[in-house]
Amino acid sequence: MTVSEAPAVTLSSYPHRTDYEHPSGRDCWTVRAVNAWVRETLPACIAAAGSGAVLDVGCGEQPFRPLVESSRRRYVGMDVEQNQARTVDILSTLEAAPSPAEGYPLILCTEVLEHVADIGAAFAGLRRLAASGGAVVVTVPFVFPLHMEPYDFRRLTLHGIARLAADHGFRVESSARLGRLTDVLAMLIADASVLPASRSLFAKAKVVLLRGAAALLVRVLDSRALSARVAINSNTYLSNGVVLRAQ
Repeated sequence: MTVSEAPAVTLSSYPHRTDYEHPSGRDCWTVRAVNAWVRETLPACIAAAGSGAVLDVGCGEQPFRPLVESSRRRYVGMDVEQNQARTVDILSTLEAAPSPAEGYPLILCTEVLEHVADIGAAFAGLRRLAASGGAVVVTVPFVFPLHMEPYDFRRLTLHGIARLAADHGFRVESSARLGRLTDVLAMLIADASVLPASRSLFAKAKVVLLRGAAALLVRVLDSRALSARVAINSNTYLSNGVVLRAQ
């Protein structure tokens, strides 16, 4: 690749969350859903994994490091670039991940797989890293706007994850659809940018009206009172939460 052909934007250009406890912006609904599921799921996986280290693939600024270390487990971070705190232990893509001397009994991989260029090679990398019988705790978006462009390559369903898992030496131990329909709708509206298409006062007034309506609708959709005492069933959700078991 020549200099002129290189992407103008690198992965280091994008900020990464240092914690999942104070979400804001258009991804706050996904952050809340993923954080709740990981905090419910990971401790039991850590307890079942014995005394081995926990590998966080695509760790970024390592928002789940305190959760791992609070369980008295050694935390190992892996990413394609060093983070601001310089606490990434393994610098590698998932596709090219080296085989460790001993596989990891537990791997965490949250909101990463949509950014890998070769999803098959990425699953093969996860299997190289995982110990036989080890667990991989994965989240990957199902509905979310384009982000970190041009490094946003796909969305996966639970069925797609199950197929990839079976093809690369894993079985699905448990899975969950994360996020409510109201969360999806609020996120999509929050993602919209309403701008005037002309300098006319009428266009500017319409923008003010539409922005106000959008903000009000987001607040209504985000209210737990809206869905209290009703069941809202939908095939649309934010993210997939899956625990894979290496065979």
